[in-house]
Amino acid sequence: MADVRSSDVVYDLGCGDGRLVVEAARQMGARGVGIDLDPQRIKESVENAASAGVTELVRFFNKDLFKADVSEATVVMLFLFPDVNRRLRPKLISELKPSTRVLSYCHDMEPWGADRCLKVRTSYIYHWTVPANMGGQWEGEIDNPGEFIPLRLDLEQEFQRIKGTVTIGETQWHLENATLGGKYFNFPLRGGRGGTSVEGFLDDDLAFGILGSHGTSEKSREWTARRNPATKKSISR
Repeated sequence: MADVRSSDVVYDLGCGDGRLVVEAARQMGARGVGIDLDPQRIKESVENAASAGVTELVRFFNKDLFKADVSEATVVMLFLFPDVNRRLRPKLISELKPSTRVLSYCHDMEPWGADRCLKVRTSYIYHWTVPANMGGQWEGEIDNPGEFIPLRLDLEQEFQRIKGTVTIGETQWHLENATLGGKYFNFPLRGGRGGTSVEGFLDDDLAFGILGSHGTSEKSREWTARRNPATKKSISR
């Protein structure tokens, strides 16, 4: 589910004997970091890494996972108690880079709803992609030769869920059931002509992408917009 590759850095918070990061290194060549509060589990992790021949790829730390720096992770694995997951949620959203994948065995992180959920025997594995922060007021323009077309986005965000309006010229479009996949988005618009969507990529306070019209003769047009930094708000609670 995490689609782990050799370029990934896999963190296991509450790693136990380290088997997940060891296997990520052994099977995929990924780098891994295991963190556990129990020194005996860390000792076992180091031994297991040596037995698998991956000591150059993995590291293990005996520390409190709430005090650990997780910012380099591209994949985070969890098998923790439900209350620990909930307490950990703000740390993951604030410290992890957008598009980092987070997977949890057995327990979710409500109200941060999972993007995917897989049933394995009688348990579940939950999968999230850490969203970028897209809430706020954005202003920009659509690239249309010989014509300046203003673009405005007024957006509210709760975790990966987005709502608000997109104003193109004098026409306003509404976002319905819009979600953000890391730094990437593809939002269907409602309220104007049918079949239009705005898709793009976020880079902090800059957004850019394509305005597409499906089922019409209009060509897709590029757009760029910048956010007023004063309107940016936290996406978690």
